[in-house]
This record gives sequence, structure tokens and C-alpha cells, in this order.
Amino acid sequence: MNITIVMPAKEIKDYYRILGVAPAANIQDVKKAYRALVFKYHPDTSDKGDFAKERFHDVQEAYEILSDAQRRRRYDEERWLSGMSRRAEEQVAITPAWILAEAQRLGRHMMVVDAYRMDHAALRDYVFLLLSKAHIAVLQQEGDEHINRQVIQQLLAAVRSIKFSYLEQIAVLLQTVAGADADLVADIQYRVDERRRQAAWERFMPLVAIGIALLLTAIMFFWGRR
Repeated sequence: MNITIVMPAKEIKDYYRILGVAPAANIQDVKKAYRALVFKYHPDTSDKGDFAKERFHDVQEAYEILSDAQRRRRYDEERWLSGMSRRAEEQVAITPAWILAEAQRLGRHMMVVDAYRMDHAALRDYVFLLLSKAHIAVLQQEGDEHINRQVIQQLLAAVRSIKFSYLEQIAVLLQTVAGADADLVADIQYRVDERRRQAAWERFMPLVAIGIALLLTAIMFFWGRR
């Protein structure tokens, strides 16, 4: 059974379109486009009234994001993740195969993302969209255990480095998809427990590093006094 779903799109401005540059544009291209648009829409020089003011604000906002390497990286990540909602809107019917394809697309994307700089909240929101109540209903009604298992495995791999608190929330959705499959439920719980241990280590690692540094300093101090 196919159920027609309309997924709410996440609002995100397309700063590349606003500046009229390609997503692969370098900083020089961004600056050149910005200067041209500022000259065109600056309220003091433009005769386009309120439209010029609004356009000028968007241009400034776009430049602030795209000219800053770190902010641009985070924006690109959010922009990519938000694309799933647009693809869902274009889909006539949401099927288990489509959900699996999106999970695989996410998995491929996360393989090249810097886990230390990724937007954890955007990743969580993406999974929430993909595993909305309506989409889970599609998976459950179709009852294709092979596809459901692949969806879970793909998503577990994609969120392997996400913040533990977010993984706990996602795990609830994954367990709903797993249903009565005890092996899948156990696998999900194992990943949660594993991430919990990792998160604990990440919290205490700075303290361990400081302790080691103090210990080495003390050893060097007393060794020097011998």
C-alpha cells in the first residue's frame, strides 16, 4: 500500500541563489558577486524602495555566511539535509523503497562529513523527517522486513557520531520501525550503549589530559630538583 505524504519543508534561504553564485564558488567569486549586488541594491543608491532594502538585507546576510569558512560549512550541511524535505514534496507517493533510498543517500553523505564539525541538530532533524509518524506507518504497513532492516542499519551508520542525547531520541523511532524483530532491537540498543560509553569518555577525556599534564609537570619539577 502506498500512502501519499506531504512532508513540511524546512525553511532555509538559498544564499547561493541570492548572490547568484554556484555552491562551488570560491571566496573571490562570492566577494565579487556581493560587491556588485551591494552597489545595485544599496538603499542610498537604489530607487527600488522597500524591495531594495529587503534585497540588500538578504545580500548582506548571504555574504556574512558564505564568506566565513566555518559558518559556510555549517550552512552547506544544513542546506544539504533540508533537501530531503523538498524531494519528499516532489514525490507522488512515499514508499519504503523511497525511504530506504533517502537513508542510503544520507549514509553516503555522512561518510565525507567531519564528525567534529557537523551540525548535529540538523542531522537529528533530518532523521526525524525521514522517520516521521506517517513514514513509519508506510514501513509498518508494507511490512517488508528486508527494507526495514536496511533502513535501520543505514541510519545507525549515518548517526554513529551524533550527540548521545540525539541518538537516544532517534533510537526510539528506530525501535518502532524494528517492531518485534528482537535482533534489530538488540542491535539498536547495543549502538546506544556503545555511544553512551563513548560520550562518557569524551566528557572525561579533557580531565584525564589535564591530570596527565599535571602529573608530568610534577615529575619534571621533582626530577629537576634532584
